[in-house]
Amino acid sequence: MKKTESILSRFPRTFWIANIMELMERWAWYGMFMVLALYITLPTDKGALGFSQSEKGQIMGTVTFMLYLLPIFTGALADRLGYKRVLAVSFVVLLIGYFLMSRVTTFWSVYSVFVIIAIGGA
Repeated sequence: MKKTESILSRFPRTFWIANIMELMERWAWYGMFMVLALYITLPTDKGALGFSQSEKGQIMGTVTFMLYLLPIFTGALADRLGYKRVLAVSFVVLLIGYFLMSRVTTFWSVYSVFVIIAIGGA
């Protein structure tokens, strides 16, 4: 028990809060990402989008690529402008993207909205 307390006390409380928030965000993203593949490809009569496997691959591949590439640039931007400003802009972009996601049904509109979400998430 003392060892755990010493580990916890080595870092400030904000460190642990930020890490827990990131863990929750990643669980939410990957949980949604698994269901997304089904939502994209199941037929429209089941309430899904009815896209082909190729279209699903384009959307999911592009978004994944952007989510892993863009943090290189957004991290540098956060260092220059301040993390609070960059996070605020990121949350606004994500909010817009998630709202638009509820409104789109065509391939290019879904693709575009996911690019917006990837930019906000990076």
